[in-house]
Amino acid sequence: MSADVAAYRAAEAAFWASIGREPTTEHHVRLPATGTVVRIQEVGQGPPVLFLHGAPNTGSTWLPLVEHLHGWRCLLVDRPGTGLSAPYPVTVSNLPRIGARFVPELLDGLGIARAHVVASSFGGHLALRSAVVHPDRFDRMVQMAAPAVIPGDRLQPFMRLLARGWVRRIMDRLPPSERANRALLRQIGHGRSLDAGRIPPAFTDWYLAMQRHTDTMHNDGEMIGNAVPRIESIRLTDDLLAQVEVPTFFWWGADDTFGGEDVARHLVHTMPDAALTMVPDAGHLPWLDDPVGAATATSTFLQAEVAHR
Repeated sequence: MSADVAAYRAAEAAFWASIGREPTTEHHVRLPATGTVVRIQEVGQGPPVLFLHGAPNTGSTWLPLVEHLHGWRCLLVDRPGTGLSAPYPVTVSNLPRIGARFVPELLDGLGIARAHVVASSFGGHLALRSAVVHPDRFDRMVQMAAPAVIPGDRLQPFMRLLARGWVRRIMDRLPPSERANRALLRQIGHGRSLDAGRIPPAFTDWYLAMQRHTDTMHNDGEMIGNAVPRIESIRLTDDLLAQVEVPTFFWWGADDTFGGEDVARHLVHTMPDAALTMVPDAGHLPWLDDPVGAATATSTFLQAEVAHR
């Protein structure tokens, strides 16, 4: 598809307006290892918090949470290949290397020595890899529901379909629709919130514009489709997770179809400094189901003193 930056920016501005806030700064950070330019929106003042989203998505997915977060310098990253960031092909071969340096390279580009990190899904996967190698760049970390490719998780049907190249080619040609997006949200555990009207229309309008006016869906679809056949080679193992010493809090949707409470408790038990709250009636993106609860839990954890380890 041909990206329409102006149309996407207009939709994103409307999303920001719906929460009564607007970004104060837009950064463009060049990742030295690849030369990829990453766009980061900044809002608020206080200790820095880096937000890493999943796939297929962009940094603005966090706006329902950011609406209720005050006293923090929120830095919303468009991961490479999504939103208004330049693409960089993530493969099963280079993912461990990219993940290990992702957080420190972003912080270097922003001139920040260390920060809190809030992450979701594939962003959570990258954050965990960075935390193993560069714990000195993290203060505390919040993981929203299941990080990608962890022990015991479950691939979703749409991910299995993307493993077929002809399916990806067809999907690239199909016009995005609100109906398909609602079906996807149900597939990842947000059916209760959709039925109750808790997913804000501003989110669904923005998400549709993201699909229509950026290359996010194509780029992340290619990444997912190419990774699925070799998924075991990039799985975060128990041995690797046991090396994550950064204090980590999981705010996990009980309806997350990528992994339920058994997967969550195994993950938390494996990590040396991790805590868990299961969130009823919430899915894979639990801040959409309960943005106030997510903001309260995030602020409470990030404000706590880091225990001496």
